[in-house]
Amino acid sequence: MRSTIRGVLSAVSVLAFSGGLAGLVSAAAADTKLYDKGLAAYNAGDYKAAYTFTLPLASQGNPAAKNLLGMMYELGKGVPQDLARSVGYYREGAKQGDPYAQYNLAVSFDSGTGVPQNYREAVRWFRRAAEQGVSAAQYDLGVMIERGRGTGKSFQKAANWYQKAAKQGHVQAQNNLAWLYEKGQGVERSLVTAYAWFDVAAAQGFESAQQKRDVIRAELTAVDLRKAQVESAQLKKTILQSSN
Repeated sequence: MRSTIRGVLSAVSVLAFSGGLAGLVSAAAADTKLYDKGLAAYNAGDYKAAYTFTLPLASQGNPAAKNLLGMMYELGKGVPQDLARSVGYYREGAKQGDPYAQYNLAVSFDSGTGVPQNYREAVRWFRRAAEQGVSAAQYDLGVMIERGRGTGKSFQKAANWYQKAAKQGHVQAQNNLAWLYEKGQGVERSLVTAYAWFDVAAAQGFESAQQKRDVIRAELTAVDLRKAQVESAQLKKTILQSSN
């Protein structure tokens, strides 16, 4: 599943705080406005308008616009589906540092969509996006590391990435982290913490997490259950605050 595109141009903050010429800042602001129009049109299902707004920006080198065009060509939205061209746009945007283009390129390598399947390249780009805070990339990188796919297998490193994504509200990362705490893989075994993370995921509607939480509940003493519920409440509060 592709990540949600965020309509923010990294070039704006760079120019605005670099003491550059006012004209450059104005140009960057205009680019942002044009991109926002393209993104809004895409989200509204008006793909032809999205293409019209986005193509000029991509041609001028805007990495976020390249990512959006990549999605259009991958999904055949407003343009004929062209997976090779899609990957080309993702690759250009990724090399320029756009985290969502990096993520989409990683997914393409992982699935072999528009490019030969290459798990090492998938890990490389998942990591680049994960280091920029993309929760989906943090989760997918954790999966790759947990399975030893395209990289060395390490439950500890996988747990670290799951935790980063989980704290951002990524429900599958929360579920996977809970499993590691239940089994004591990569982290110190703790049914209390496993219950807490399963409960957090269950609160977001993850059905299998709800089932696992209820199984663990039966294994906890009354004292430990209270500890688990307090830990879950704290996690939910922290995650909610970080998302606001």
